[in-house]
Amino acid sequence: MTGVTRFACGVVVLLFAAIAAGCTSTSAGAPKPAVTAAESTGDEPTRPREIRLDDVDPCTLLPEAEYEDYYLDEPGKPEESDRGEDQCVWYGDAGYMGVSLVTYDGVDARKGRYGQMEPTDPVEGFPAYTITLPGDEDNACFVLVDTADGQYLDVQVGLYDTSRDVPAPCEYAHQFASSVMSTLLTS
Repeated sequence: MTGVTRFACGVVVLLFAAIAAGCTSTSAGAPKPAVTAAESTGDEPTRPREIRLDDVDPCTLLPEAEYEDYYLDEPGKPEESDRGEDQCVWYGDAGYMGVSLVTYDGVDARKGRYGQMEPTDPVEGFPAYTITLPGDEDNACFVLVDTADGQYLDVQVGLYDTSRDVPAPCEYAHQFASSVMSTLLTS
């Protein structure tokens, strides 16, 4: 085989592989794209139970024993978010982590507002979604956890020292959300 023939065969094989990878249907008809786990059932994920966030102090949701896991040096600082929610923000060597308690709006209200919202693995069994902002995917991520009708936990992670041995922002935010939810589940 000449070099040109090998190249042409390689292009055909790659083209065929790309077409086959985009289709998941083996029946006759139009090809269908792969579906996510949430789409495959046709149902939105459900909560195992409701956890109301009314009267919860967000600064109590991360035990001090876990500060070191997230390179945090001191207790979180209570604040009010731009939307008026109670929130707590922890600052540390790798970046900041925050928790906002949204008690006036369901998680569905965030869809399409800003950023890219995608379903992600459940957090402690509760439906969860990630939001990334265009151009900031390498530094920040939000994880929303559906805790009750009209309420959700909004966890934020912003990294400003990526030289630390920390996971990607959305994975890190998911871990942080799991720590916070563990506290909520035991309180």
